[in-house]
Amino acid sequence: MNSSTHNPSTQLLGQWDAAAFFERLTATNRLAQSEGFTFCRVSGLEGFEEAVNQAQAATAFVCVSDIADGYTDLNNTPRTRRVKTVFLAMRHAAEDMVARSECMETMRELFRQFASQLILEKVRLEQNCIFLDPRISFNEIDRYFFNGAAGAYFQIAVDVFTDLRLNPEEWSDGFVDNQYSYIGSDIWLLSYGEKLPMIKCIKTKLNLGLKDAKNLVDSAPAILVENVNKNNYSEFIASAQEAGGVIQVVSHGQRPTGT
Repeated sequence: MNSSTHNPSTQLLGQWDAAAFFERLTATNRLAQSEGFTFCRVSGLEGFEEAVNQAQAATAFVCVSDIADGYTDLNNTPRTRRVKTVFLAMRHAAEDMVARSECMETMRELFRQFASQLILEKVRLEQNCIFLDPRISFNEIDRYFFNGAAGAYFQIAVDVFTDLRLNPEEWSDGFVDNQYSYIGSDIWLLSYGEKLPMIKCIKTKLNLGLKDAKNLVDSAPAILVENVNKNNYSEFIASAQEAGGVIQVVSHGQRPTGT
C-alpha cells in the first residue's frame, strides 16, 4: 500500500489551536472587554491557579490549558480524541457571596457567547475532518479553591480521524508477514462507502465471480476470508480499505466488536 494513495483527508494533521481560538474570542468579545478579561495559556489546573495568584493586577481571566487528555479508539471508526480545558476566573471581595454569584453569572454569560462562536467553528472544522463534541458543560470550581476569586471551567472534546491501516512501508522488511500473523484469523468486511469499488476490489483480489463478490458486499458485516492459512493478506486488506471498506481481523470463530 503506497501512502500516496491514501485519502487526502487522512493526511491532515488534525490539529485545532484552541488557545489561539479563545485568545481571539477574548480579544474581540465586548463582554470580555468590558469586564477586563485577560487571556493566558496555562498547564492544567495548577498552572491556572498559579496564573490567577501571580497576576494580582488582573481582575478576570480566560485561560486555556496546553495539557490535553485523550485516547485513540481502535474500533470500527478509528479516531483520536483530545480534551481541551478552558478556565475562567473573576476576582471579587473575599467572602462576599453576592459578588461571587454575580461573577459566576458573568462567566456563564461569557461561556454562552463563546459557545455561539463554537457552533460556527464546529462547522468549519468538520470540513477538515475535525469534530467537536457538541456536549459542553460549564462547571463551577469550588469556592474554597480560590481566595477572593470565582472560578469555572469547561472542556471541549476534539475528535479527528486516525488512519490505522497497516502500511508495510512503515516497517522493516519482513515484519508484516513474519511478526504479525493472520493465520487462524477471519477477515471481516464490517461496512463500506461506495458499493461498486468495493465489489470490484473483492472480485479481483479474492478471484470471485461478480455475483459472489456482490453478495459478499451486500451481506456486510460479513467474513471475506475465513480461517486464514497463509500470511500474504496484507496487500488484500490494504486494497479493501482503500476501496472504502472497514476491515477487522479477528480470531477464527469470533465476531468483531460491535457486530
